[in-house]
Amino acid sequence: MPTLSQDELARELTTKYVLGDQSSNGLMPSARILAEKYGVSRLFLREVLAGLQRQGLIKAVPGKGVFIRKPHMLDTAKNVHTTLRQSAATARDLIEARINLEEQTVYLAAIRATEDDIAQLELALTAFDNATELLPRAESDIAFHSLIAKATQNPVLQIVFGSITTLTFEIMLRSLADSKTFAQGAPLHRKILSAIKDKDPDKAVAAMSKHLHIAEDTYDKDFDVALSVLADRVVQQTFGGSRSIHEVLDSALKNYHMDILR
Repeated sequence: MPTLSQDELARELTTKYVLGDQSSNGLMPSARILAEKYGVSRLFLREVLAGLQRQGLIKAVPGKGVFIRKPHMLDTAKNVHTTLRQSAATARDLIEARINLEEQTVYLAAIRATEDDIAQLELALTAFDNATELLPRAESDIAFHSLIAKATQNPVLQIVFGSITTLTFEIMLRSLADSKTFAQGAPLHRKILSAIKDKDPDKAVAAMSKHLHIAEDTYDKDFDVALSVLADRVVQQTFGGSRSIHEVLDSALKNYHMDILR
């Protein structure tokens, strides 16, 4: 009988190889080595690894081995997005949540951001400023806000922001497609970044608060319309019937990379 249960072994492997640094260039030890190390059968180990793969934590490549897949900020977002779409969450609902969350993240980012964090924020904002089409502009917009969460150096805040990333992307499509909202909101990105560079958390919070509150004055009736309806409408107006909201989201997420663990 194995000394560990399947759940215990799964936690052990996750801690050491997925969250830790004991893998070799992202590759886990062979099944033979792991089975001998933990005193379990190959079948027992295979069932544990299959569970980790279903969770998206590892990927088995035939003939090459088992590779680590680091947790991504969007992993929980997919499940949250499905749930909130079914609950008809509105722009008001999301903005209320974002105000509380992003004022905290930008406050901490202004205190803790490293030179590398600031350089990445600059790149995202430059991409935003140079974008000439809605989708790449929205991709760089969500990257900018996510990098602020990353700059807090707090993995919990990163996960929380990551969980609403797809919803935030939907509302960004609505805002960026509206010339009035865009004209008021876009310049505030530079003010937010300037405050982070200056390590001025109060100034950063003030700029972020103003940025997030713009929708209250520019959305009119859309403020209490379901996000799914707003996003679907923008996609229809932008792409006609050639693309669905799901295709747009899938495309955006392929170009969006923001790992929790560095």
